[in-house]
Amino acid sequence: MENFKEQIKKQQIRYKEEVLNIKEWGAWRRRRYSHILPKRMWNLNLWEGLREEAEHYFQDNEIAWHDQKHNLLSSQIMCVNIFFPLRQHVDILKIWLAHHFNELEDVKKLDFEYTGPGNKNYFKELGRRGQNRTSSDLSIIWQDKEKRKNMLLLEFKFTESDFGQCSKQDNPDPKRCLSSKDIVSSHKTQCYRSQVERPYWDMILSSDSPFRKESLTTESYCPFHYDFYQLMRNQLLAYCIQSDPAEDFNKVEFGVIYNSDNEVLTRMSRPFGGEYNPLKAWPRNLLKSPDTFHVFTVQEFFNTIEPKLQDNFKNWRAYLKQRYNL
Repeated sequence: MENFKEQIKKQQIRYKEEVLNIKEWGAWRRRRYSHILPKRMWNLNLWEGLREEAEHYFQDNEIAWHDQKHNLLSSQIMCVNIFFPLRQHVDILKIWLAHHFNELEDVKKLDFEYTGPGNKNYFKELGRRGQNRTSSDLSIIWQDKEKRKNMLLLEFKFTESDFGQCSKQDNPDPKRCLSSKDIVSSHKTQCYRSQVERPYWDMILSSDSPFRKESLTTESYCPFHYDFYQLMRNQLLAYCIQSDPAEDFNKVEFGVIYNSDNEVLTRMSRPFGGEYNPLKAWPRNLLKSPDTFHVFTVQEFFNTIEPKLQDNFKNWRAYLKQRYNL
């Protein structure tokens, strides 16, 4: 049976050839693929109803498009195609989030590739917003019934099979990653990320950390080595924003939104704490407050907002159904 990614790939090739009328294959790392657009045509990957405005938004806010912006399977592009039109219609987001946050009164703002207020660089990372820096795919500021400001950070997934692995690139001794006890007890010498002055472990092991320290050595290897690297960084981003004395957030929480048909994403190759589903293993095994981590599906999002959409969203919905079968 064909897996989800292969099904979607064929669907995107048909869209490219039959709707965009593009036969030319695009290139990635010196190889050509039928599901990738020629780079000069990359913006055709965006819905025409938001194309110009989205390009201006990314440019004005100094946000980098991902290297694979011309790939029809790009999760960043899909995220923008779905959510960008709602920046001016946050009442639609309110309809959705009110089902998950009982205390929600209003949604105030939606941003993309968010790194923190004022584009802060909490982790001393290279690069910029959207590129080689911890960036949340979506950030939603909402107000509760007590008029307090809150934030939800979301990681968006399309056809990806995992939540990222910690790269072994430039690490002089990758075998260190396989000893969680050594890393926890002496991360300054046992973790390459710490050696290049990324403060991840300093925050993870801090007294007010969102992580359960006793669970960091559940497995013999570093808990963020294989499957949880992106989750860890985004969880820490939420922690940094909420802890920032210059900000005034009541709470900042993190979650994932993904396509429910992508079952591969929810099945790790190795279990963590006996659980193969990363979306269950992550909060259950590693977080002090599991209920601060949220899981949403794109399908549930549309099922919730669909009955409330006005006619001015008709073209957008028709595009998403044709393009992504949503």
